[in-house]
Amino acid sequence: MYARHVTVHGSPEKVDEAIQSVRDHVLPVLKDCDGFKGQLLLVDRAKGEAIGISLWDTEANMNASEAKVSGARQQTADQVGASAAPEVRLYELPIFEQ
Repeated sequence: MYARHVTVHGSPEKVDEAIQSVRDHVLPVLKDCDGFKGQLLLVDRAKGEAIGISLWDTEANMNASEAKVSGARQQTADQVGASAAPEVRLYELPIFEQ
């Protein structure tokens, strides 16, 4: 498996708005991508920080999804007053245990 890790630094007052934006705009795009396996969203309300982790079956599918999801990601960042562009990192996920 593979994972995309995205960090957005926004306004602490807009964390709930960020959560709703991920539900309304980002998740539908992710679910429409080949190989999507799941999404986690971690928030630090005091800092206004959100970390999204999407899970993928293959590196190729993760990379192919970027063109589709980048616009929705930026829309959420803009909506919550992000101080910078979202930070994106890609990882191999050699262990995934449920």
